[in-house]
Amino acid sequence: MHFKHLRTLDKIMMPVAFRLYPVERLIQGLRVLFNAFYNKYLKVNSKGSPPDVLYRSNNYLIINKPWDVKINSDNSEEYTVATNLTDHFPQLSDDTLSHRFRFNHRLDYPTSGVLSLSLNKKAAAKFSKLFLKRSIRKHYLALVGGYLSEPYILVDIPIGKDSFVDYKHKQCACTSKGCVDSKHAMTLTILLEYGTYNGMPASKVLMIPYTGRTHQLRVHSNLIGHTIIGDYTYSNEKDTAPYRMMLHAYRMIVPLHGEPLDIVSPDPFLTSVDPKWKPHKVITNYDDVMKENLTLKNVKEKNISSLTYHTMKIYNSQFEKNPLKEFSSYLSIFSLYINFGMDFTYATLYYCMDRYD
Repeated sequence: MHFKHLRTLDKIMMPVAFRLYPVERLIQGLRVLFNAFYNKYLKVNSKGSPPDVLYRSNNYLIINKPWDVKINSDNSEEYTVATNLTDHFPQLSDDTLSHRFRFNHRLDYPTSGVLSLSLNKKAAAKFSKLFLKRSIRKHYLALVGGYLSEPYILVDIPIGKDSFVDYKHKQCACTSKGCVDSKHAMTLTILLEYGTYNGMPASKVLMIPYTGRTHQLRVHSNLIGHTIIGDYTYSNEKDTAPYRMMLHAYRMIVPLHGEPLDIVSPDPFLTSVDPKWKPHKVITNYDDVMKENLTLKNVKEKNISSLTYHTMKIYNSQFEKNPLKEFSSYLSIFSLYINFGMDFTYATLYYCMDRYD
């Protein structure tokens, strides 16, 4: 076939092939369209389901936030937690506020679980002070891909904005190229169960954040090589099969003077709730973890696997694929371990090796 005919054929076929190839994008697009239709014509018009109230007083309202629902929006027609609360609790809404309610904190759109609101200014101020002092403890449950190699992994890596993408809120580890405005972030991940989700290896974990950065748990999970199942953003838009992202705000402990709060929401990651999750081996359970009374101080004193900014700097200095550099990086890690007794564990070595795959 003549060259000019090949070029003509290429011009015809390439756009078709380009459109047919990314099936995942097509599925995601259909999901977005369906959600938009559902939010506009079904949920809002029917007022949605009544909020799942976990606690209510004169000062606070705490609900179990559904997955795939925004907390609020500038679009008054969009179904959100705020519009749902306005429909079902109009007496609690405040017309002087832009979104009618005082949310004490935020959960990502795909995250479910404990969400607290203050019903007056004084209560909101008390809550805010405790957040600033980092006195509020939050526990999350998640299903992550693969099997964790360690029962405890402490990630102490600053998080910033990913300047390489157009997503408004996508974050990244400070050691990643294009990461800007990074801030201190620390997460403890505790292995609870091994199992499978939809036939694929998965682990159920408890995640305790010691800081409150945007997408902190999602970034740190991705960083250790165990991305949260269903996390479309941090799986590089590949994980589209699950019906939701498997991250749930399970418990919040608020040491308020005169009104201490300890709120627990139902665990959605049970086989009775989601038959696709099939646990095979229980490593520990939530109650046993709580008996350990883990605090940031005694976590650091324990011999717990850790991924820190210092170790990450060593790995990222060997960014290019060079066998000699790879060998020297492993040798330097081994010598540091011998000389200084630093805790370079399997989790950190796994990450280093993963960078060169």
